[in-house]
Amino acid sequence: MDKSIAGERPQFYFVFRNNELIGYMFLIGDTHKSRALPWIEINNLDKLPEPLMKIAIDTYRNAGDVTQATFHERVLEDYKKGVGHRKESDCR
Repeated sequence: MDKSIAGERPQFYFVFRNNELIGYMFLIGDTHKSRALPWIEINNLDKLPEPLMKIAIDTYRNAGDVTQATFHERVLEDYKKGVGHRKESDCR
């Protein structure tokens, strides 16, 4: 996972607080369904801090994937409004 190349996919991100893993995001983004990892990503965006969602938007936009970038922008707007966002205390 330490071999991610900036501006390309896949990208792997982890969020730690006081040495405890609190967030993760694996941006595979491979649209070729015959690949070993046919899903677009896996994450816990319902709990991740806003800056990590912005990284996802930038990653997809830089890769030319406007559809995913736009989707994540909508997720971020919902997050700011509290839609689909669980309190951290409900997750631990």
